[in-house]
Amino acid sequence: MNTYSDFMRPWMLEAPESHLTDAHLAAFASAWTARDVDLLPEDVPRWLFLQWLTQQGFLLHGSRHPGITCFEPRTPVDFSPDDFSKRTGVFAASDGLWAMMYALKSDRVRRIMNMALQIADASGWASMRYFLSFASDDPTVKVGRDLLAPGFVYVLPRDGFVQMPPYLWPNLAEVLEPHWINPAAVTPLLCLPVMPNDFPLPVRTHDAARVAALIAADPWGFPWLAEGEQ
Repeated sequence: MNTYSDFMRPWMLEAPESHLTDAHLAAFASAWTARDVDLLPEDVPRWLFLQWLTQQGFLLHGSRHPGITCFEPRTPVDFSPDDFSKRTGVFAASDGLWAMMYALKSDRVRRIMNMALQIADASGWASMRYFLSFASDDPTVKVGRDLLAPGFVYVLPRDGFVQMPPYLWPNLAEVLEPHWINPAAVTPLLCLPVMPNDFPLPVRTHDAARVAALIAADPWGFPWLAEGEQ
């Protein structure tokens, strides 16, 4: 029988270990109640506040744009093999790090390749695993973090959203993504500015044309790493 570790791949990253004190949690609650991000503790990474918000039942949407007062349904340009990601609606995440991947994507990024998912194990759903890679319009950029830029994560109510159902990833396992959609317009509850140094995970780079060709040949071959990568 396969074990949980049999399904893991080196490129599947976990969030850093963290410890929040009662004082931190109280500050999170105060900042949320007041809708005032200036009340957040300066010594706590903002992704932890975002994760706390998802635990309170809220969803998140990452964007490069400030001042959005209403999210309208749209049909995304998506190359995933599933139909859910191609539906028309307002998309959101029940995971802070995944939302930040979209918020921090700079204008120099030609294409984003990312992932946040949980793998089914004997006790339920294992911890979230992540992957992030950018393809740049500038071929001289080799460091993924150089393609991060300041952005914004919007907090959305969960009402009207439905989550992408679990599915079988061929040759891997049953997986669950923190991927949600609402077919109607959504008014955000809060906007949280985020900076590149708020993102705690490594960022890769890839060649967009090479990956596009590999996707056509093997839609389930994510993340289509180059030879020697893992």
